[in-house]
Formats: sequence, C-alpha cells, structure tokens
Amino acid sequence: MKKVWVGLVLGSLLLAGCSNSSKSSAPKTSQKAMSTKVASKQTTKRGNATSTNESGSQAKATLWNVGKKAALSTFMASWQREMGQTYVGTYDDKAPDHLGFRFPDALRDGSLAGRIKWGSQSVDLKWSKDGEDSSEFQVVAVATGGKANAQYPNTYFFCLHNRRPVVFVTQTTNGDELFIHDTQNSALQAGFAKIITGSRPTTLTDSALNVNMSRDAKANQWPQGYQGTWYYYDKYDHKINSMTQNDTDGLKLSYAAAEGQKWIHIMGAEQTAGAGNFEYVRYHYFDGRQIPVLMNASGAGAWFDNNAYPSAAAANQMRDWQYGDESKTSPAADSLD
Repeated sequence: MKKVWVGLVLGSLLLAGCSNSSKSSAPKTSQKAMSTKVASKQTTKRGNATSTNESGSQAKATLWNVGKKAALSTFMASWQREMGQTYVGTYDDKAPDHLGFRFPDALRDGSLAGRIKWGSQSVDLKWSKDGEDSSEFQVVAVATGGKANAQYPNTYFFCLHNRRPVVFVTQTTNGDELFIHDTQNSALQAGFAKIITGSRPTTLTDSALNVNMSRDAKANQWPQGYQGTWYYYDKYDHKINSMTQNDTDGLKLSYAAAEGQKWIHIMGAEQTAGAGNFEYVRYHYFDGRQIPVLMNASGAGAWFDNNAYPSAAAANQMRDWQYGDESKTSPAADSLD
C-alpha cells in the first residue's frame, strides 16, 4: 500500500507539472497575438492620423485646388447665363483662345513675357496650379468669350496678386501688348473672392459716397466722400499732382446737372464768369477692391479732365485710364492723345 501511495503521489505531481506547463505556454501565444493586433491597430491609427493631418494641412494652405476649380466652373456657368454670354474656361479643362493666344500655354511658354501691361505697369502673369508659388501674379484660371457674334472676345484672368484675389480682363486686339485692367463687374470680383477666401465681400454703392451731396453743396461744404487729398496724372505736366479738399475757403459750391451726371460745381467765391470745375466721386475696382475715384471736369460742357485717386501709387498706375463712365472730353484735350 505504501508503494501504491507513493506512485499515486508521483503521478499526481507529474500530471500537475504537465497541466502547469500547458497553462503557462498558452498565455504566451495569446499575448503575442494580442500584441501584434494592438501594434497593427496603433500603426493604422497613426497612419490615418498622419494622412488626415497632411490632408487637412494641405487643404488649409492651398489657395487653389480641385474643389475651388469646380466652384468657379459652377459660378461661371450661372454668371454667363445671367449675362447672356458664353465662355470657354480652363476650369472646365478647356483651352481658351484669345486672338491666337491659347491658355494656359501662353502663360507657361513665355510667349507673353514682357508684353502684358496693367495700366502704366508691366506685369508678369504666371500660371499656377495651386496659388502657392512665389510669383507676384499667379493666374489660376482663364476664361474667354462674350456675346454671340461679338467682334472681339473678352478674356478674364482669375488671379492672385500677392495672394489676394483679383479678376483682370482684356479686350486687346493688336497683339503687340496685352492690356489688362480690373473688371468692373462686381459679381465676378465678389464671386471669385468668395471662392478663394470663403467670404463674399460687400459691394459698395456710389450713393454711399454722395449721400447728402445736394444739402452739403448748398451749405458750401464738401460732402464727406469728397474730402481729403486726391492724386491725379496731369497730361499737360506729365506728372502726378495732388489737391486737398477739407475746407471751402475762397470757394463757392453748388449742386449741378450736366452731361447726364450730377456734380459738385466749384467756382471762386467772387467768381462771376466762367464755367468753373466739376467733380463726381464713384467706386471703381482697383487691385480687386473697390476704391473711390474722383472724376474731374471743367468748361462749359463739363468736359472730362482726369480721374483722381486716394493714393499717388494708384494715380501713377492708372494715369490717363478711362473707365467708360466719364463725361466727354473737350476738343483741346482730345488733340493731346
């Protein structure tokens, strides 16, 4: 019996050893598998996080991308219907043709290098895929077209000037130089600005500059929109001159209508003869933003003399540029052109 008991004990110990060995090896395999799964999940999460962060960073930093290109396509489709016009645009993966210049190739191959002028300034328009290079003028889209059977096309350049949205337009026909200027179409300027910045700028109206114009003139004081220093290009002196309008000492102001326009009429306080001078302030787009532009006229016919600007730089840039709403010029002034 004693030997049997010893055998039983030894058997139990052997069984216990086998059992413990089995139990201790199982967790090792399980832990390894779990560790592999956790590591895999963490790697996936890190990869997703990196992808998300890079994507989010890229979307935030890029001024122009596929989404904004599609937004401009949608906007232009609506705008041209309202205008009764038709345009071919790079935003639809088309190649607009302005009198032999095909875009964007004409901006890529250098065929327009040194041939583009914005007012008195030569500018270098560069084609950009994302608006993120170091060029001063980055064109991200071009559209060419107009009304059916129009003799010459309008071509719009959707541009980032020092990263600020501005829409330029040209109707140049001679082929030697391409003259561009801000489009005065507020829907285009504001629509493009919203696509770039996410916020539509308020469109300012001329009435805001001419509020109480008649009342102030009768009181012999400058309306608020007419006050301050104005700069203009004098085609007789060929230089930028300035005039400051804060008080009316020595002047007599009145409110007058001439050439289909309402004016501030200016004469000397003691003046009894002569036609005097005329002024009218209105908004025009310059560098993608609306600025007040003062129209100066003189003579019996309120003949246009020049446009004056709030800064000397703008006056020098635009010089003798005319927007199309100016009064007629005198025969003497026409002979200078």
